[in-house]
Amino acid sequence: MAQSTALIVGTARSVQDVLHQLAVAEDRPSVVGCVLPAAAIGQADPGCAVVGAFDDLGRVLDEWRAASRPVDAVLVSLPQAMQNAVASVRAVLAQAGVRAVFMPTLADQLAGRVSAAGWSGASTGPELSKLVDRPARPIDEQVVGESLRGRVVMVTGAGGSIGSELARRSAAFEPAELILVDRAENPLFEIDRQIAAAHPALSRKTVLHDVARRRKTLELVERHRPDVVFHAAAHKHVPMMEDHPAEAVENNLYGTRSIADAADAAGVGRLVMISTDKAVRPSSIMGASKRLAELYVQDLARRSATRFAVVRFGNVLGSACSVLPIWSAQLATGGPVTVTHPDMTRYFMTIPEAAGLVIQAGAIAEGGEVFLLDMGEPVNVLSLAQRFLREQGFEPGVDVEIRITGARPGEKLFEQLAYDAESAAPTPHESIRVWRSEAPNPAEVAQVMGRFDRLRDKAGDGLRIWEDAAPDAIVRAVRASLPEMLAPQTVGRAAG
Repeated sequence: MAQSTALIVGTARSVQDVLHQLAVAEDRPSVVGCVLPAAAIGQADPGCAVVGAFDDLGRVLDEWRAASRPVDAVLVSLPQAMQNAVASVRAVLAQAGVRAVFMPTLADQLAGRVSAAGWSGASTGPELSKLVDRPARPIDEQVVGESLRGRVVMVTGAGGSIGSELARRSAAFEPAELILVDRAENPLFEIDRQIAAAHPALSRKTVLHDVARRRKTLELVERHRPDVVFHAAAHKHVPMMEDHPAEAVENNLYGTRSIADAADAAGVGRLVMISTDKAVRPSSIMGASKRLAELYVQDLARRSATRFAVVRFGNVLGSACSVLPIWSAQLATGGPVTVTHPDMTRYFMTIPEAAGLVIQAGAIAEGGEVFLLDMGEPVNVLSLAQRFLREQGFEPGVDVEIRITGARPGEKLFEQLAYDAESAAPTPHESIRVWRSEAPNPAEVAQVMGRFDRLRDKAGDGLRIWEDAAPDAIVRAVRASLPEMLAPQTVGRAAG
């Protein structure tokens, strides 16, 4: 009886693994070749003849059939991250009428993304804390519980990556009621659905609302009377906000002013504002708008009975439109994976860890603090991309190209969490520090708000918000308000 024949579809690494498995298998087929990602061809020796790239699979099968040497089976061993490529291969094999055998990669099996018995076709993604080599920091559940249990908790931006996790974590501490606020309908619906399923007895309300609407925000807070507000609503994308300065200032500064003023007027117990390392010596409009919001909150904290606090941290792994979802989407189409600059570093933590520490910071806040979360050491983004690829079963630069695209407008190569590391003092929690800084000058804060008020509503009637303000005039106002802001072309390490 003639030995059966097989073609392998995989990455250079997974093809080698399949060949090793076949070497010890009984009744193993004769491997007549392999099909690799286009980027891998010529870059590595997978151990068998390379007959083409993924896009060539249909042509190769047709040519072999026409030459009266069709294969008996195609062994597909692709990382689960390559969902688009898998779907394309499935379609080609179905069209060609060739028997397909889907084999999970060794990397996917070891990571627990599939069982050794089968190929699930759905990726659970990388182990995020492993990628940045830092375990999640636990929170003091007793202290947090005392601050949330039996209280009315409001989360703005509740449909976002951080806001939704804040909502989930808060719900677990049995608040009297959970108020979910967001201006995006679908994400708000989804987080409400999740919390209803996990905590069916919890009283909750969803409010479709833009916090920058000052009067409506006051009405909202006065109606629900929250004890605790987590303010996570914000625009976060640096390059996009460079092109939309009015939206950055409106959402990040005026949204914060609206909810902070409402909390003060309604006697809210505490409000925690989520900020970013990009607010430190900002080089971008996004970072600057968050710094202006910080100053407003700090100024208001001095004359309010509400305990206001700011929590500042860096990038969050796995958040919407952050590097991991982007890289995963790029992998699904076979790459390349993009990195803006080989020397770029960022502080990273996972969404659950960030949300937990934000809740912890809110619980220990006395009013007016800027808390800095312990982000560990900054991570080189190129190295992170390489680790991410290997975790998914790819060899960087062989199976998948890492393409350097260049720093984008407003980006810095290095971020800081404070202006002066020595000014960060410890708190009762080892992973939270408090930045000791001079309180903002009230007259200067009033001058800044007056400057933007005139740009925002030139006629003073509230009918043409930002319509009479040219983008360059808004940028000039931002820079005039923050003398420490870096020049637009500066992307290197800040001095000091």
